[in-house]
Amino acid sequence: MPLLELIPTPAWRDLVDILFLTLVAYQLYQWFRETRALRVLIGLVVLGGIYSVAKLWGLFLTTWVFQILWQVLLILLLILFQSEIRQVLEKVSPLRYLRSRRRAYGGTFAANLARVVFELAAESTGALLVLTRDDNPSHLIHAGQKVMAIPDPMLIKSIFNHHAPAHDGAVIISQDCLTHMGCILPLSESQDLPEQYGTRHRAALGLSEVTDAVCLVVSEERSEVASIVGGKIALWNEPEALQEQLKEWLGGPEIQVPAIQDFLVDFFIKNWKTKLAALALVSTCWLVLASHQEEKVLFNASIRYTNPPMDLLVSKDSTREVGLTLSGRQDQIKSIHRQDVRVNVDLGNLTPGRHPISLSGQNVYLPSGIKVDRITPQRIEVILTRVQSSDDPPSP
Repeated sequence: MPLLELIPTPAWRDLVDILFLTLVAYQLYQWFRETRALRVLIGLVVLGGIYSVAKLWGLFLTTWVFQILWQVLLILLLILFQSEIRQVLEKVSPLRYLRSRRRAYGGTFAANLARVVFELAAESTGALLVLTRDDNPSHLIHAGQKVMAIPDPMLIKSIFNHHAPAHDGAVIISQDCLTHMGCILPLSESQDLPEQYGTRHRAALGLSEVTDAVCLVVSEERSEVASIVGGKIALWNEPEALQEQLKEWLGGPEIQVPAIQDFLVDFFIKNWKTKLAALALVSTCWLVLASHQEEKVLFNASIRYTNPPMDLLVSKDSTREVGLTLSGRQDQIKSIHRQDVRVNVDLGNLTPGRHPISLSGQNVYLPSGIKVDRITPQRIEVILTRVQSSDDPPSP
């Protein structure tokens, strides 16, 4: 039972704190799970656990080294993962929901594009087309030539002709306009990409991981058409099916309000193992940190008068109790009992009458680790009266 008393009891604010950080931890995992940043985050969590244990056990040298290490790591992380950090900040920014929505591509655009990529596949001509949507990928695209032309099927086929100088690069199409050709895209660092996919697929995957662009890839070796959106690869066998999907991806957005049942299923059941692991991690961190966070409590303590002169008594009208504001670690505060707190007042060398006495922390006896922040009242009054013997005449 004493062990259970040391476990912090979460208040409603703590529950909100835990649930919010669980959602943050789960979302960060979802964003970073396909990138190298996830392994770094796991390493940081392990280092944070070692640092917490070292601080708990009072390992001075280890704690000091880790404090210096955190400062260096912070700078290194900002340099190494600036693209991933920018991606996360863009996703959580509310401005991305306030800006004007994309204009739908032309009515025949999807049909013409689906037809031309399947024609390229039939001719075993490799191609990579990037269709931009809300996000602007210009800061991720290198090299290339500016075109600014209508994306006519014949123009696209001529760009990816084996003898054309820009056939190995990507074509950028933005709102019915072919803007660039021969572009170089950032390669994905995902380790789960099948071996049969080459540089084109890895480049399309890399761009789709950091933007909302629709990437179409035509494989030169296998003569197949693939779409890559949001880091997911899909193969297409018919141009009609790809055309319908392109209309959905490139058309005006439709705001759909999910049913409450679908929302609850998605919130609690989808990826429940990952969500449960995030909840366990955050709860463990809270238990470790909450027991060491400082807490204040109001405590009423009785005054014990010591060393009274032989012939004097403490009157019942004297101050008998004071209020104490105590602070300390949460586990220590919860373990305090009334008998553990004493307020001692030394009455030595006092004479009969009323005596105002100022109290300080030196008058309060507390368990180790607990300190006094305030005493109320800080100034008490002690009334001493003489002890009447049988030989003394009665007082009038």
